[in-house]
Amino acid sequence: MGFDMDMAGFDGGSAIGSVEVKARRNWTVRCMACAKRTWRRARPLSRDLRFITSRYGTACGSLFLFQRFLLLLSVLVLFAHLPLLVLHVMNGNPGRLDAYGAGADAFTLCPTPLFPVPCSFFYGGFYTLRAGERDPWLALRYLGAMLASAGLMLYLTLLRWMQWDANLQSEMLEEDMRPRRWSKLVFQAWDFRLVSAEDKQNWGQSFATRLRAIMAEEEQARANAQRTRCQRYLLLLQRGFGLVLNLAFIACAWVAVYLSTVNRRDISNTLSSVVSGPVGEQVAGLAPNLVISAVGAALPKATKTLTSMESWAPATRARQNLWRLYLGKVLNLVVIIGLNVELLAGSPLYGNDSVLVEHDSLRYACAEDQAAAEFTSLVATELLVGMLIKPVSDLVSAWLTHKLLKCAFKSTEKFQKPEFEIADSAVQEIYFQCLLWVTQLLVPPMAVITPLLLLLNFKWSKFALVRLTSRPFVSETSALSVTLLQILGFSCIVYAGLVYTLVSRPLPHSPSCGPFKSGVAPWQMVTDMELPGVAVVTRILTAFATVILASILVISVVALLKSAVGLRAHRAAIDQLQAVLARNVDALQQELARLERQGELMKKRLEWHEKQKATV
Repeated sequence: MGFDMDMAGFDGGSAIGSVEVKARRNWTVRCMACAKRTWRRARPLSRDLRFITSRYGTACGSLFLFQRFLLLLSVLVLFAHLPLLVLHVMNGNPGRLDAYGAGADAFTLCPTPLFPVPCSFFYGGFYTLRAGERDPWLALRYLGAMLASAGLMLYLTLLRWMQWDANLQSEMLEEDMRPRRWSKLVFQAWDFRLVSAEDKQNWGQSFATRLRAIMAEEEQARANAQRTRCQRYLLLLQRGFGLVLNLAFIACAWVAVYLSTVNRRDISNTLSSVVSGPVGEQVAGLAPNLVISAVGAALPKATKTLTSMESWAPATRARQNLWRLYLGKVLNLVVIIGLNVELLAGSPLYGNDSVLVEHDSLRYACAEDQAAAEFTSLVATELLVGMLIKPVSDLVSAWLTHKLLKCAFKSTEKFQKPEFEIADSAVQEIYFQCLLWVTQLLVPPMAVITPLLLLLNFKWSKFALVRLTSRPFVSETSALSVTLLQILGFSCIVYAGLVYTLVSRPLPHSPSCGPFKSGVAPWQMVTDMELPGVAVVTRILTAFATVILASILVISVVALLKSAVGLRAHRAAIDQLQAVLARNVDALQQELARLERQGELMKKRLEWHEKQKATV
């Protein structure tokens, strides 16, 4: 009896303990769910994203979600630069700006093609003496900011890309297994959580846009299926010809950027002889910026015209525009980067007899400051011309065209705002972000301004979408987001390669310019510091630097190719599954026919037996 009582008490205690464990577990789950809900609500710009997605669809929402990702990424890059910037200001830097003369201070201005900037913001301002030599701790912080920024960008971009790619694969697999595009949309045609009239109107407009996109894609698919072999060959030739024209236009843009950068001094002399005063010199300094802005204005229209002639589906056309605009605009920056890298190296790098862009020692004591001024002016020009003025100029151009047609041909059509170009805006975002990254290498305080510029760009893009443009016509899939992140990932790999080049190559820094010694690789200057473990790390880096870089590049490329390989594997698995299911259906149908025949035979036997029984 006592044993039974003890066991009963033991069982009761176990039950109480399990209840307490479950209660604690449930409390933890509730706290985690509450924290997730709070984070979703507290995430910046969530209200704007909900408004854009509900009114303009997920295609526009994915673009602005991508902009928010760039904004959050810039905040993390700012945190990586804080040790460099804060300690640089707190230390006071007694040897700062020695290269600009004895009277130079933190407020000494360096000229740029647009406006003067304090020289202390540039690379040359990060100069401090310790025991008669450059401060190795400042070099360590500068090097750490560069490497940490590149690593954060590459890792987070690839991680984000893999997440969105998983969503895209799930969508495509579900569509392949259960093709229900119309029913999936129509049976979810209304959101009963909508309260205000504006929300209901936005939802209706978004629903109509999605229906139009699906209808256009199906019409395009039917047209493709009805083409003959000759028509398919002609379409292939047409698309190839359009691609060749587009590449020729892009090549001309590269040549124009190259010539305007290399012949800047000749342009200045020519304009000075025509226009008196410093106007010619200032315009010559802005020549590469003006060429890039002109290319940025002409390339989207030319690309859109060519891709519309190539008879792509709306979603495919958007991705084609993305890649071609990226090739034509973002890689223009590569031309300028290559010329400025040669300027920093101080010797010809591309098989020429002399340096293409010479160091202007009268205006800039440091060659790095000259390159920093070039990139700073590019940031300002792109912000003003490419982002702020472009939507207004497109609207004014469309309005003037409408008025001219109305006056000339007595047109009665209503004025239609220009369509919001998702591909153009996306490439503009990536180009501006890459420009900011490159500028931060030589102008570290740009990391403080970058989040503010991206926030301003987000708000201005939303205003342009709502007030200055009409609704875009793109299908609602995750393919656009995946393409954006693929392009951004490729840009991060190129940026990481640039950082590796600057970190591993000994550059001829001028005296009193920057934190790194002349003729010594920046990482080698840091490894000369007497710190525990530095010697071991130095030997590892010296022996395996090339292997480490190759491994990083291989891993990045493998990660970028994982999407296509995984998608093909899933498609092959689905094809095999469909074949197996088809064979199973055939077998079941044959078995059903056999059973039906057997049933008929048994029925006849039963009738015969009943007839025999009746006769007996």
